[in-house]
Parts: sequence; C-alpha cells; structure tokens
Amino acid sequence: MTTRAYDVVCVGAQLPTLLVGALLAKRGFRVLLVSQDELPPTYEAAPGVVFPREPFTFTASQSPVARRVLAELAVHQLFRRRAVAVDPAFQVCGPRHRLELTREDALLEREIERELPEVKRPVEEFLTATDRYDALLDRVVDRDLMWPPQTFFERREVARATAEHPFGKDGSGVDPLAELAEDHPFRWMVDLPARFADGMDPDHSTGLRTTRLFSAWRRGAAVLDGGYAALRDMLVESIRTHGGEVRDPEKIDGIQVKRGAAQSVRIAASGEEIGASWIVVGAPLASLVRLVPDRAPFEELFERIGEPVVRYYRYTLNLRVAAAGVPEGMSRDVFFLRDPDRPRMAANALRIQVDPVDEEGRRQLCVEALIPRRGVEDLPDYVQGLRERLVASLGELVPFLGDHVEVMDSPHDLRGVQDLRAGLDLTAPEPWNRGPHTMRALYGYPVTTSLGVCSLPVRSPIKRLVICNDQVVPGLGLEGRFLAAWSAARVISRTDKKKEWMRRGRWGKLEL
Repeated sequence: MTTRAYDVVCVGAQLPTLLVGALLAKRGFRVLLVSQDELPPTYEAAPGVVFPREPFTFTASQSPVARRVLAELAVHQLFRRRAVAVDPAFQVCGPRHRLELTREDALLEREIERELPEVKRPVEEFLTATDRYDALLDRVVDRDLMWPPQTFFERREVARATAEHPFGKDGSGVDPLAELAEDHPFRWMVDLPARFADGMDPDHSTGLRTTRLFSAWRRGAAVLDGGYAALRDMLVESIRTHGGEVRDPEKIDGIQVKRGAAQSVRIAASGEEIGASWIVVGAPLASLVRLVPDRAPFEELFERIGEPVVRYYRYTLNLRVAAAGVPEGMSRDVFFLRDPDRPRMAANALRIQVDPVDEEGRRQLCVEALIPRRGVEDLPDYVQGLRERLVASLGELVPFLGDHVEVMDSPHDLRGVQDLRAGLDLTAPEPWNRGPHTMRALYGYPVTTSLGVCSLPVRSPIKRLVICNDQVVPGLGLEGRFLAAWSAARVISRTDKKKEWMRRGRWGKLEL
C-alpha cells in the first residue's frame, strides 16, 4: 500500500543524482532522495584521523554546464568563495622526466623548453590545438541539448551543434599528438591525467576524450574547501531548502512497475511503498536491473548497445606522513608512471593527491591506482597486498617516504589501520563499510554515441524511469556527470512543464 507520494524519487546519493534532485527541487518538484547506502565521502580510520575514500579535484570549474547548473541552484557564488584554482594545475613524473603544468604561459614555455626541448614546437602546437578544440566543445556543451539524444529532434539538434567539431561522430577523427612518436614521453604525460579522469575504459581512449580530460585538468582544476564532502553537503542542503526530503542512510529494494511505467519504490527496512510520478536512479545499470520486477524491458537496450563491462576498479591508499617526508616541490596533484613500457595500471601508474600541512605538522597523501578486474575477481590475495606494492612504487617518486609514514590505511581491503609509529594494526570502525566491494568500477562500453562520450540513454525502457548515473556520459569525467544530471532534469521538466510552472511561485532567471 502506497503511504505517500512525491513528484520525483531519486535513488542513490551519487553526484549526478544529487545534482538532478537539487535542480528539480529548485524548479518546484517535490523531491525525495534515498541515499541507497551510498558511503560518506570520508571515514574515520583512527581517533583524530579522517581520510577520504578517494581523491577529489573539481576539474569542471571552467565547464559551461557546471557553471549553468551551479548558477541555477544559486550556489555559484558560494562555490567560487570555497574553490581555489590549483597552480600549478598538476605534475606528471616518470623515468627521467618531471613536467609541471603551470597556468602562466611564460612559465609553462620555460618548463617545456627545460624538459622537452627537442619537441617544443609540437608540444606547444598541441596545447594551442587543445584550447581551440575546447572552445568548440564549450559551445556545444553550453547549449541545452540531450546527452545522449534519443528522439529525432534531439539527434538533429546535436548533429547541428557538433557539425563543426573536427573529431567526428565517434571522437576519434583527429589525433592531436600525431607529430610525436608512439613511444615519446609526452604521450604518456598527456594520457596519464586523462586516464584517471576518464569514466570509460582508458585503454581505448579517443582523441576527443584525451584532449578534453587533459584540458579539464590543465585549465579547470580547482580545490574545494572541504573536498567532495562539502559539495555533497551543498547539494543536500539545496534539496532541503527547496522543500525536498533526503533519507540518509536508507535504501530501496524494489521498483514497482504497472502497465509499463514506474509507479513507486519500496523502502527496504520498513517495506513502505512510496509513489512517484518519476523515479531517477543513480546506481549502475546492473544494480538498476535488480530493482525492477522484470529484466525483459532492458533486453532490447542490451541488444542495441550492449551491457557495460567492468574493466578496472579504483583503489585508494591513504597515508598520514610527517611534513618533512614530502618534497616541497610536489604540487597538489601528481601523476606518476613508474615504467612507460608496462601497462598503466596498479602500482605502475599512480595519482597522488597531497594535502596542505595541518596544525600538527603532518600531511595526508591520497593515492589512487586503477587495478584490473581480473586481479580483483580471480586472485584472492591481489587486493590484500596492494598497500606494500603502492608504497614501494611511491618510494621511487618520494625518497625516504617510508621513514615518515605514521598511519596507513585503505578502505578497500580487509586489513586493519596500520599505526606505523606504534607498530600496531588497529581495528577500523565500521568494518562493514570496508573491502573490495566498496571500490568504484570503471566500465568498458561496447557502443558509444555523441562524439564517443555517451553510453546509456537517460530514458530507460520503462516509462517514467530515468537513468542518471556515471554511465550516461562517462567519456567526459566530472563534466559528464553534470551533463547527465542536466539531461535528466530536462526530460522531466519538459514533460511536466505545465505542471511545474503552476507549482512555482516565481520565474527563475533562466526562464525570463
């Protein structure tokens, strides 16, 4: 029996779902967001030691769609006060090379001449071309389009908007690094930051994805005070401010479908049924299929675009070290490749986020590695031994690091928190929120659309059931999550446009 009803029920507290919930609440819809057991962005490893579950840099600060969403939510000014542009944007390090991507053109030119003098001209031409391609794609992203388009008119709008873009329909029409040899170091210097920002299989990237994601780091990287937790809190507060409700922690165990349309959700703990005009799901497609009573409506979709397949998992290792153990020249974000001739995964390729010195004279390093699916699923001890392998690899970048590490922990293995000062393994709080099942997956997609950056459609095969997750526009990383949220809000707002305007007490800036 349905006890209450909402205009929109959002399932999952991932960033795309939070964004679409906040947008629809701002537009006058009565929104309920159920966290679906989404873990908090941070966790307490030991008394007084709080670590992030994964590194976070806001790389979409220059994206037109991110600015548009934040402006509509009336948090753009607040965001600008709390976000600081990173300079240098990042560093890329490897055998015999260390390139610092600064924001000042004169300093960057000197850096290229110092590190890559023999290819200074092709590198500078690549950076110039990247800026030009970005400007073209910015004009596309700035338009009110569906990502990906599904109807005839939506496809026509996207085709017109992307007609001048040189990368072609699948994003692989141009290789901006064509002048460089296949084994030239600058290729992996570009690939490494793009690889960690990508939401698709990074082993099969395209020219568009590589240049856009590299540029997002170079010109859009910003540090948000409080990290992802602050952004999440900002969006939750926006939902509540505009009359929405957030249930955290809580989850649903089923979506009821009647006559081919989603009707309600069932709360797992109480069995309460909540009616909804629209249901927005932010969970991966595999989890969504388990929530509906019948998989059959999705079979046609799978035949057309295939099912996403896990390629990698994102593994996080957190280190608390004495400030003296971190070189002063390290930037906030560092990408390290140990051996260019080996696959760029696990301990061979790392992303390191370095936090400022705290009041106690310590710093936190959040290290991320992409580990292959087969290693996780086929080798029982693979994840358990990753800490030591990553620290050994990191020791080649940061000499004497091991002498200064005080606390080490990963939320993704089943080991305890290591207090290296006391030589103890501590039992971590909330052990049920730890282990390999907490790692975020990186998927490969058999079929892509819209410049090769989109995969799942926003409109699911079930009416009134909307998909808004990382698998909709995975090829653009963080920017793609904003595009997915904007597209989902567009579908719901346009379908219920008259109803929405009647509910609203005043017009917003975007409507005038």
